Amino acid sequence: MTFSQPKVDVRVVKHFMGETIVPAHPQRVVVLLGSLLEPAFALGVKPIAAPKDAVSDLQRLVGKLRGIELVDWPSPNLEKLLQLKPDLILGFSSHEDIYPLLSHIAPTVLATFNPVAPWKEFLAFTARALGKTKEEQQLMADYYARLAHLRASMGQHLLSTVVLSVAELRSTELILAEKASFAGTILLDAGIKIPPNQLLDPQTSIRLGGRAIVYPLSNELLCEIDGNILFLVTEDSVGDQDLNPAIKQFQPFPLWSKLKVVQLHRVHQVGFYWKGSGSISANRAINDLFKYLLNSQF
Repeated sequence: MTFSQPKVDVRVVKHFMGETIVPAHPQRVVVLLGSLLEPAFALGVKPIAAPKDAVSDLQRLVGKLRGIELVDWPSPNLEKLLQLKPDLILGFSSHEDIYPLLSHIAPTVLATFNPVAPWKEFLAFTARALGKTKEEQQLMADYYARLAHLRASMGQHLLSTVVLSVAELRSTELILAEKASFAGTILLDAGIKIPPNQLLDPQTSIRLGGRAIVYPLSNELLCEIDGNILFLVTEDSVGDQDLNPAIKQFQPFPLWSKLKVVQLHRVHQVGFYWKGSGSISANRAINDLFKYLLNSQF
């Protein structure tokens, strides 16, 4: 008498290290790269483990999350991963050296970094790994539909008038986003103009002095954030009437008061999700575009 083995549904996923056979419907997913956590959650999968900072950011977007163990980035504790008994591990190309060890714990696929639109590529990668390509297509269709609605609501006159700049406010400096950044891709997809200096692609930026997707802005270069509306990205938005005290450090500089956007009183403080990593953050950012662009006089 012979006994047939139970059939297990599997798929083959192409990735940085080649091809890997993974479960068709993984149930215990470990995410080793923070930028993959939000995409996984948006696709309907709550990983059992992920980096601490990514879990913290996601909780600020969706509320308290239970049952997600914390793993170290960039070097996870392999013994802890083994104890978690995952059926799929999502990592990054930087995990190449430990890939054989990870693969002994569970099927492992590694993402790579695309400098053109990383968050979209990470979402597409996560969808392929999880077998959620239809869900990913729907998320992106909804994203583009909202932006189309925004453009229609703005009208051609407003679209041709607005020049929006996005800068991240840190404790001692401003960080300027370029077009390949999370914020930059959303604005370009929306058809909203951004200052010319923020239209550089990563390759051009490097040739011009080492800039990447974001770069620190010195006091002498405050003019690079000028437009007719400015979004200041902070960890916790507290409203336009009470701008973060950190911005006060720039107010004594003559160049700050000379900025057109400051003179027009169109500096708005927005949340950390403007430097996000997925469609949940993107939709929060789009909410801000509706709020501030449709309610402003240009």
